[in-house]
Amino acid sequence: MNQYVIIGVVAVVVLFIIVYVKMTIDEKKGANSEEKQKIREIVKRVVPGGESYTAAYGTREELSVGGGGRTVTTTTKYWYYAVAFKPGDLYLVPLSFDGGDMSYSEPIHFGKNDLGMVEAKKGYTILYGKDRKELLTLYVVESNTKDDKYHPVNIQQKEEAEAFAQFSQSLMQQVNAANGITDIKAAKKEAKKG
Repeated sequence: MNQYVIIGVVAVVVLFIIVYVKMTIDEKKGANSEEKQKIREIVKRVVPGGESYTAAYGTREELSVGGGGRTVTTTTKYWYYAVAFKPGDLYLVPLSFDGGDMSYSEPIHFGKNDLGMVEAKKGYTILYGKDRKELLTLYVVESNTKDDKYHPVNIQQKEEAEAFAQFSQSLMQQVNAANGITDIKAAKKEAKKG
């Protein structure tokens, strides 16, 4: 075997080990991290009756493609939330990060009567207004690790993510039934026409 191939294989293996060790350390840090505790504290502080809600960390991403001619640019915007939920009720508390400090602003409330449609998928939920236009897509996932400036926390939340998935399924059934939605694809097509 060529010595350059051997060096390349060794380099890839070493890189894999380094990345794997970093991910494992970040996951262990996130199991009961200070950031996870802050999310719980924020929910208790700003959500009315916050102690009765399940608290989780959520994100929203928006990808936009622009440019023209030979140049195409893509931009991704990120939003971060302390998510508070219980049957039929959802609060999103916008978060911001500056130099490692987490701050928050006023909570946004989504009651089941405020929504026109909900689409629950694995790992994310799409909320629609009464006009059936998309309001936002919210991601509540099990594993969040500090990978870069766009992923600023180490939070592991397996139980919370599973609870949010169940909450989303229930909310989807309640909201869609209340608004006469039996086929989400058809409802989205109808909303685009109008």
